[in-house]
Amino acid sequence: MLKVFTSSLAKAPVGLSSSRGLIGRSLSSLAQDPEMAAFQARAREVEAWWAQDRWEGTVREYSAEDVARLQGTARPSYLANGQAKKAYGLLSGLFKDSKATATFGALDPVQVVQMAKYLPTVYVSGWQSSSTCSTSNEPGPDLADYPMDTVPNKVDQLFKAQLFHDRKQLAHRLAKMTPQERKAQPPVDFLPPIIADADTGHGGTTAVMKLTKMFVEAGAAGVHFEDQKPGTKKCGHMGGKVLVPTREHVGRLQAARLQCDILGTDTLVVARTDAQAATLLDSNADAGDQWHILGTAKTALPSLTSYAQAKTGSGSGEAAALTSEWLARAELCTLSGAVVKALKEASHDEHATRFAADSKFLCHAGVAALAEERLPLGSPGRKALEAWSADKARTREGWYRTEAGVEACIQRALAYAPHADVIWMETAEPCLADAKRFAEGVHAVYPGQMLCYNLSPSFNWDTTGMDDLGLEKFIGELGKLGFCWQFITLAGFHLDALACDTFAKDFAQRGMRAYVAGIQREERKRGVETLTHQQWSGASLVDAQLATLDKSSSTLAMGAGVTEAQFEERRAA
Repeated sequence: MLKVFTSSLAKAPVGLSSSRGLIGRSLSSLAQDPEMAAFQARAREVEAWWAQDRWEGTVREYSAEDVARLQGTARPSYLANGQAKKAYGLLSGLFKDSKATATFGALDPVQVVQMAKYLPTVYVSGWQSSSTCSTSNEPGPDLADYPMDTVPNKVDQLFKAQLFHDRKQLAHRLAKMTPQERKAQPPVDFLPPIIADADTGHGGTTAVMKLTKMFVEAGAAGVHFEDQKPGTKKCGHMGGKVLVPTREHVGRLQAARLQCDILGTDTLVVARTDAQAATLLDSNADAGDQWHILGTAKTALPSLTSYAQAKTGSGSGEAAALTSEWLARAELCTLSGAVVKALKEASHDEHATRFAADSKFLCHAGVAALAEERLPLGSPGRKALEAWSADKARTREGWYRTEAGVEACIQRALAYAPHADVIWMETAEPCLADAKRFAEGVHAVYPGQMLCYNLSPSFNWDTTGMDDLGLEKFIGELGKLGFCWQFITLAGFHLDALACDTFAKDFAQRGMRAYVAGIQREERKRGVETLTHQQWSGASLVDAQLATLDKSSSTLAMGAGVTEAQFEERRAA
């Protein structure tokens, strides 16, 4: 595996524990206990699997025995495992070469089949699924409030389409093409690995595990989880995002990995952080998050909620305006920032610079300890320490406010790296400088960490300052930084809307001329297989199945009378 750790945080994978008494059991005792012998053999198999290079640097907070104990005696195999190995091999190879592959969110079987000719991976978007194929049939924005089987069901549909067209192609090549023709025309790989959107996991640990299992059973090669809070989750390019504590998201990643270990799959686990733009945090319980929690040192200023209630009597109505008013007065800063600001205002610039450097990523207790060590009691810095309050700035729902940005993403990524194959920083704009800063921050500690990038259609790409050549080179430039997998999340949705809107308008004005000129002739000109849609849909494959059972069948779909023969006649003419 690529992931090499230079951090003291790195741990070796947890293996079989001799303290549990299994390793030392005698052969005679095992012979008398075949159930235990079978269990121990399974545990050894898991250990041997984890010893592969694929897992170098991956941290598991459980043993091979724990996994074997949860696997049961019936151990099915999953096609998704082969897809996962394929995806990992592709991405790790690209990462080594500082290159990238790019894809987009497939909306339906037509898209997933047609894109296979050109793109080696497929993305499945929760946004697209929420808007077009919720299993409740109720469309809506990307709030992850759709039933949790929605995206796995979409993966299942797309993967079955991939398998079907793979079978159709092989049957056609063997039955209709000579060896020379097959050599001259290599087959299309209709099985690009699918990496899908698991949102926040749709709940707690058990929900994450159940959802991961659904994805594996559906055929997904990988899944990504974001560090937002279920129930308040938003599309990464919306406002109002609330992060969960870092260690809670680490728990999600571990739960997903455990489920894949139980299933025996190499499923790629992708960790996404929304900390670049999210300004709210569910809890301050994780000391690792406290360095960027914001508060105020204004002792005379009441809490935000008290301020709003005193002004309106209800805390509602003018809430947004009152919040802005309070924030303008609060001069929000981190605990470390409050101390540094007080030192600077007292003209202790040298002390302020040193304190800022040494306290930047400390938890609140660490900042307090450093202040007590360096600053005398009653000094401006100590007074600021005592006055500062994060609770005053909490929202009416109780969320803490945080300092968003690339640095927050880096710190979270460093926590996620031992548990994730690929890491994704959701961004507010396509910015190479931010991407470089993030990649360098992660790779300073984990130089082998693969990264991915959302080439989002939520960005107005025409306002980025890039010219056409810059746009063309953007994916390659990101690849040089380690972003080996990139994707336009919603391109399937947008191209579907554009094609439909364009044709509907033309059809309304020109009738059948619009269809023939704009679609049928273009399909013929460009060699798009849907021109002969009966063939595309697999009618010949079904005929082959029927003929296998009854070679003299008179009900073959592609037999006499099929109108698709008209296309062959035109080609011959």
